[in-house]
Amino acid sequence: MAAMVAVMLLLGLYMWMTWRSAVRDISERAGNQLPWAMFYESYNRAELLSKEDTLSLPDLRGDLSLVSSVEGMNDVLSRRYHSEISLDTLALYVDSLLSVINLDRNFTVMEVDRNGKVLRQNNDLLTPTSLKTRVFSIRRDQSKGIRLALNNPYPELLRRLSPLFLASAIILILFGAILLRLLRYLDEQRLMAELRNDFSYAMVHDMKSPLSSIIMGARFLHSGKVDDKPQIKEKYYSIIESEAEHLLALVNKLLTISKLENKKLILNKQPVDLEPMINDIVEKANTKTDKPVSFTVDLLTKHVTADEQHLSEAISNLIDNAIKYSKPAGADGVEAPAIQISITSQSNDKFVLLKVRDNGIGISKDEQRIIFDKFGRAAVHEQNRKGGVSGFGLGLNYVDQVMQAHGGKVTVQSELDKYSEFTLYIPKTT
Repeated sequence: MAAMVAVMLLLGLYMWMTWRSAVRDISERAGNQLPWAMFYESYNRAELLSKEDTLSLPDLRGDLSLVSSVEGMNDVLSRRYHSEISLDTLALYVDSLLSVINLDRNFTVMEVDRNGKVLRQNNDLLTPTSLKTRVFSIRRDQSKGIRLALNNPYPELLRRLSPLFLASAIILILFGAILLRLLRYLDEQRLMAELRNDFSYAMVHDMKSPLSSIIMGARFLHSGKVDDKPQIKEKYYSIIESEAEHLLALVNKLLTISKLENKKLILNKQPVDLEPMINDIVEKANTKTDKPVSFTVDLLTKHVTADEQHLSEAISNLIDNAIKYSKPAGADGVEAPAIQISITSQSNDKFVLLKVRDNGIGISKDEQRIIFDKFGRAAVHEQNRKGGVSGFGLGLNYVDQVMQAHGGKVTVQSELDKYSEFTLYIPKTT
């Protein structure tokens, strides 16, 4: 971030210095023409008055430079012949010279005193933004001088600097885009850190409960209090086994997601008959839940090519979510509405579309954008603290990863308090 800001500051400084250099160059080019114009104007006046006296003045012989000659001629013409420089005539010579070097001919010729105060000028076009050249003296005592002001130098400046400005603008836009992307990345990292914290809380919360059950059951069995009660003993063994399998399933899911993310999981794609697989999933779901669930299965397409184990687990996750996120019971002991889950399939040219639809609590638009992320279950920390549904939020990420590994995808359509429908796109074999 600091490096980008430093580069942008350096680029801005470079552009400013280049601008100043171009301004100085134009000012010098225009200024270099002014002594010649002054010389032509003074020389013509001198010839009309007294060429012999003016051009052979002893004052000129000490310094034969152009600037000194102009200064000497105008000083003598003023003192001896009371002839002052004609700004209008001078302007004609300046106009011709500027046209030769292709500079804008919107200018003002000024006579100034030693402090730069304008004594007279040839027109009223002078503006505060006019570019002024240095002063060329017309008196030996430096009391007066001539100055040129370019009233509109900016077209020339823009013409000269437009390639630089264009390149700089592109660079600034690129840096701006990079900076914006960096800020967005930092915001995503902040959000990811928050989601990881929520995930850690949910993971500890969900693992604590079965671990506590396992430890308590093992201690109770170890105490010998139920040695003579085989039915109770068997119940505790079943609880320990069930909770251990639950933990193992969570760990395996994490490992599978990690392999899928790192492209290390090898899928065993084979022809799969959907009907018996889904019937088995439905039977297990009915066995695991104590909620009233009604399943509707309508498979127009009954065969796919996929990894049966992972596809079955993905569908099971969708059904488990449909049951888990069903509508709660109402107030005053009113029972929760029956859970209705429909499983359908159809096909198009490229995919078999397997849909799982429920009549649950629905998913908001904002949550739909993140539910397939690894840590994406919305506000899991807050839901756990308020007694809501617990979980890692790994199920839908697992479904998404499995479908991507198959070359397909998963999508969701939902309305709050109405329904959620997940669609698995399973590629057809060619």
